[in-house]
Amino acid sequence: MKWFQNISIARKLAVAFTITSLMTIGLGMYALAQMSASNKLAVEIQTVWFPAVEQLGEIRAQLGELRTFELAQIARADEPEAVEDYFKRMQKARDAVTKAQGIYERSTAAGREAEFYTEVKKHLARYYDANTRMGDAIRAGDVVGAQTISDEDSRPARRELFAKLVELTQYNADQLNKELKASNDSYQRAVTGMIVSLVLLTSIAVLAGWLIARAISRPLLQATRVAGAIANGKLDNSISSHGHDETGQLLESMRQMQSRLQAVSAAQMEMATRHDAGEISYRMDEAAFPGDYGRMVRDTNALVASHIAVKLRLVEIMQRYAIGDLSVDMDRLPGEKAVLTEAMDATKRNLSAINAEIKRLTEAAVAGDFSVRGDAERYQYDFHVMVEGLNRLMETTDENLSETSGLLQAIARGDLTARMDGDFHGVFARMRDDANATVAQLTDIVGRIQGASVSINTAAGEIASGNTDLSRRTEQQAANLEETAASMEELTSTVRQN
Repeated sequence: MKWFQNISIARKLAVAFTITSLMTIGLGMYALAQMSASNKLAVEIQTVWFPAVEQLGEIRAQLGELRTFELAQIARADEPEAVEDYFKRMQKARDAVTKAQGIYERSTAAGREAEFYTEVKKHLARYYDANTRMGDAIRAGDVVGAQTISDEDSRPARRELFAKLVELTQYNADQLNKELKASNDSYQRAVTGMIVSLVLLTSIAVLAGWLIARAISRPLLQATRVAGAIANGKLDNSISSHGHDETGQLLESMRQMQSRLQAVSAAQMEMATRHDAGEISYRMDEAAFPGDYGRMVRDTNALVASHIAVKLRLVEIMQRYAIGDLSVDMDRLPGEKAVLTEAMDATKRNLSAINAEIKRLTEAAVAGDFSVRGDAERYQYDFHVMVEGLNRLMETTDENLSETSGLLQAIARGDLTARMDGDFHGVFARMRDDANATVAQLTDIVGRIQGASVSINTAAGEIASGNTDLSRRTEQQAANLEETAASMEELTSTVRQN
């Protein structure tokens, strides 16, 4: 079988198709021979025996109608029109019998059938003679004579005629059944022979097909398995070729392809190792690979260089952003790489927006307006946290300064009971404590002033009481003096009168 493995697949298939074609031709010739024999029997059945049986049945049917017309004619002998109509019907039936005889006689075989048919014709002539005499008697108006002929001549002649027709028909039917059986036997022999031939030829074809398929499929299966393994990234397959046909050449090509792919893979792994170690300028040697493998390596080098260039540009711009220089824009990259441009643009926009928020809050704080807040909902993640932190700073500062302002306003109103309460931290806690201490000191001073004022009020009260008593006594003394003056005036008046 070594020679068979080494011939080309086309020759193997040619051998297989030649064997199959020869077997098919042989089977076809056998089938044609059997079909020819079956066709011969079928033609004989169709052109000889079946028409004979059919025409004999037609003769019997027409003769039966003829006898019916005879009896009906006798029964209606007193009706001239009916009698004449039955003559026409009987003549038509006799013509149909003659026609059927003509067809039958074309297929009549010599021998036994001819003898039967001779007897039939003889009895048919007797029956026709009796029929003619009956007609003559009817035309002559001799109904009784016609009835006598019918009973004594026509009926026996018809019975004998029918008996002979039955014998002839049975003979033809037997011959038809015999031919049918022969045809069926021929068909069964043909079917059996064809089945045996088919089984034999199929077995030979299956064996030959199996051998050819095995010789072709085994290396193809190996090539398919290797191709599948290579397609799945497995490049350490064992590839062996045992023939020089197309499949052997395919396996050898697969082995060389695997070797080339292993070399390309090794070069790529080497480049990956070098790049992982930080040597990003390393490139594969495209001159070491032939044809499209070299182009593949060259394209890989170009792809790596392009990606590294983009990454270096990203690093450069991020370094500028890291030191606060937002004047640089990322290059406009095409296709799916545009996502890098969009990411850098978004980074710049967000940094600029955050910077603007910080500037706005700073300017507001410098201007003393701590009610301004940043829009934290515009940002996500740490930017959101950053703006919220600035808002909390502004809010805390605003609340603490408001508390301090409220305390100072209360002091300005003379309300020294006000205090700064709440959870303050750091400098705000110190401010709260200092403010509360200041109010406490002011409260103490005011308290002492109030004490001194009370003492002064008491002394003033005592002085006021003394002054009041002095005034009262002075008023009393003035009244006494007034009374004395009045008395003196009265005394003077009296003296003047005296």
